[in-house]
Amino acid sequence: MYNWCGKFVSRWPVGTLLAWVVILVVVITTAPTLQQVAKDGEFAFLPQQSPSILAEQAFREAFPTDKIPADAPPVEVTDNEGSQPTNEQAQLDPLGSSIVIVVQREHVQQGLTDADKLFVTKELESGLRTIQQKTAKGYKEEPLLPNAPLIPTSDRIIRGIWTFEDIRIGPLLQSEDEKSTLIRVELATEFLDRGNKLVVSRIEELIEQKRNVMPAGLDVALSGSATVGRDMLVAESESAAKTDHYTKVLVIILLLLIYRAPLMVLIPLVTVGVAVRVALHSLRILADWNIVGLFTGLDVYVTVVAYGSGVDFCLFLLARYKEELDRGASFKEAITLAVTQVGAALATSAGTSIVGIGMLHFTEFGKFQQAGVAISFGLFIALLCSLTLTPALILLFGRWTFWPDVRQERITASSSFIPASSFWTFLQQQRWLERGWEWVAELVSRRPGAVFVSTVLLLTPLALVGAIFKDHLSYGLLSDLPSDEPSVMGAKAVQKHFPPGAAGVTTFLVEHPQFDLTSPTDSARLSATLTASLMKRRSELAIADVRSQSSPHGLVVSERRLTFREKKLRNKAAYDAYCSHDPASPRKGKLMRLDIVFETDPFARDAITRLEDAELALAEAVAEHSAAERVRDSEQSTEALAEDTSEEEPSADAVPVVASPTTADYEFADQANIYTLGPTASIRDLKNSTDRDQTRINVYVSVAVFLVLMALLRQPALCAYLIITVIFSYLVTLGATFLVFRYSLGEDFVGLDWKVPVYLFTLLLALGEDYNVLFMSRVTEEQPKHGAVPGILLALTKTGGIISSCGVIMAGTFASLMTGTLAGMQQMGFALAFGVLVDTFVVRPILVPAYLVLLNNGSFGSLSQFLGAYKPQAPETGTPS
Repeated sequence: MYNWCGKFVSRWPVGTLLAWVVILVVVITTAPTLQQVAKDGEFAFLPQQSPSILAEQAFREAFPTDKIPADAPPVEVTDNEGSQPTNEQAQLDPLGSSIVIVVQREHVQQGLTDADKLFVTKELESGLRTIQQKTAKGYKEEPLLPNAPLIPTSDRIIRGIWTFEDIRIGPLLQSEDEKSTLIRVELATEFLDRGNKLVVSRIEELIEQKRNVMPAGLDVALSGSATVGRDMLVAESESAAKTDHYTKVLVIILLLLIYRAPLMVLIPLVTVGVAVRVALHSLRILADWNIVGLFTGLDVYVTVVAYGSGVDFCLFLLARYKEELDRGASFKEAITLAVTQVGAALATSAGTSIVGIGMLHFTEFGKFQQAGVAISFGLFIALLCSLTLTPALILLFGRWTFWPDVRQERITASSSFIPASSFWTFLQQQRWLERGWEWVAELVSRRPGAVFVSTVLLLTPLALVGAIFKDHLSYGLLSDLPSDEPSVMGAKAVQKHFPPGAAGVTTFLVEHPQFDLTSPTDSARLSATLTASLMKRRSELAIADVRSQSSPHGLVVSERRLTFREKKLRNKAAYDAYCSHDPASPRKGKLMRLDIVFETDPFARDAITRLEDAELALAEAVAEHSAAERVRDSEQSTEALAEDTSEEEPSADAVPVVASPTTADYEFADQANIYTLGPTASIRDLKNSTDRDQTRINVYVSVAVFLVLMALLRQPALCAYLIITVIFSYLVTLGATFLVFRYSLGEDFVGLDWKVPVYLFTLLLALGEDYNVLFMSRVTEEQPKHGAVPGILLALTKTGGIISSCGVIMAGTFASLMTGTLAGMQQMGFALAFGVLVDTFVVRPILVPAYLVLLNNGSFGSLSQFLGAYKPQAPETGTPS
């Protein structure tokens, strides 16, 4: 097949080039934009049976929004005396996104002044109302013009605006030290929706405009989930642009340094550039047809991997082309022979990567699935271009391929193909590079055991660090952003005056088939019991506050004095917000909501433990409620009945009955379903899902690559060793990455990004084995000619230069990820680049050859043959017929 491919391209180079040009033009002109087909977010890719996803479904069913469409404006409610309007949705939806304006006054004992509060209501709130009336979803930053028209209510992106004056949630927006207050702007979109960009930018513009009339000493910052989402998307876009730019720059620089021939640099760049464009636009078309899925940022990984591998494919082909030219072949003969000889090795090498990375498709997490398909597809296109477009370009350039060293049709070994620069001519004459690999081969030959053991001992400490801290991961969004981003600075401002858990309140939904919460009095009693049970364990559970029907403003917030009607309105709103009683709900009267503010950061590693402890405590609280109801039923009196049926609304002043639970009460609690919503709950699902995926990937990728190696080498023990060496380099790389970022960032380091271990293992094992495949292919070619150990050493010498060059280029493309602004991408870039260099300069030239020499010189005794030692073919005997 490869011989046919080589002959076809050598005969029709122009037709081959035109075919790729046509394909490129077609896919570019027909593909949709990435924004049209890509999906944003992290938690949106969780498996549908994840507890947080089920909790979201339960919440939607318990508190249906069909009466208030998702894009509808806030519903304002007033009492009969026309008290201040408030919003029905103020505490209804814990799943929505918001923009939070932080107003704070530092260095003043009494906190915010009356002038500060007037500034909030008269300047900021009024400006926000104007933005609300004139702003829809928008993907670009455009200033709000004074004469901008009002837009229909259904098109407005802002659903509600709340300040400290709001009766329902106003107290929750004021800090306990009275030095800060928040303005909450609720949006009709998810926090990672690209359509939030316009409204966030206009609110930033409003803040800047109002600084001229801001009271002296007052500070205003911007926070909220929608602000974080906007900053994340902008950082991803900027990082992608930088990575694409620096990938090309680094490849050009490295190729020029290695080969010093501009057209030889141009050939791989054009080949891979076409391959990447075709792959990315084809993926968009397939996504538009719902054949594959794409997430925002996936194009970065496809580009980097395709560039690194594609350039390697081109260089291996060029190296073989050079060998054939040196033997005296013509240009067309050399191309045909090069494609024929190297095609199988390139296909096997690419197949190893494609199969290994393709195993990501079998993970749970949606992003990993999509990455497995997309990156593998990109590698496949890069392979096709390398075997067809690269030979066509070489033939079209002809004798100018190696310019400025222009050669004739028949190039001899004496004339060589290295460009005639003084530096490279000097190196060629001195044979330093070749002598360097000959020296390594001689060292491995003389003392293979010492080389092997010393190398392993030198790297083992890093591998131990990697094994110990492989689970020391960060799942926080803010930790991925630079410290000078508006959302990060706003979050720090919030944490100065509010509990850390206020950044991500956890919502618990308690459902029981025997609950009957259709009565506000009965539901208030349940709420009071659950709230009291949690608050008595407040220190143990690290709870800062609990908000429920019986305490809608929490138990630690000082409420301003309310009139009877205001309190009645507040209690009615609390019942609506915290108890499922809507006739349209399939969970009517069976589900109660509680909001818990923890004292710990919701993105911290111990937050999951706190969450699970609170779930257990809530289950015990259900048992305590059962015991209290049992005591109440047995001791109920006429006065108690009269109190329960009074017209006055239940309030936070109700004191729950205390009783010790029995076995029956705990059995009652076992029937309850406890759902959890919030960032910590989603992070727990993300961690559990990716942990399972890590285990699955470790097995699937290892087995897949092992089978590909078996097809090539047919030596199980030897293939297993090659897998082990790359796994060892993975642990070494993980340890080095952890140490570098731990000591470079200091206290700001919260752990490696959660995506690093999975992608590092997959890419390092799949791509790292490429070099082993190419090296072992040369070993199997040389051993029949020169013997077991000499064949190994000769293969090491012959492949040392080209594999090292490819490794450096691959590491350079991965290093371009470090130019981005996202911490996770920087860690990924360092880890992949470091890992490739370890594979290139340690595993492939030292650990693998040293082991093969030990294996073939009898160091393992009778086990050598079982472990994969070379078996010379016995000479054929017999008489000719």
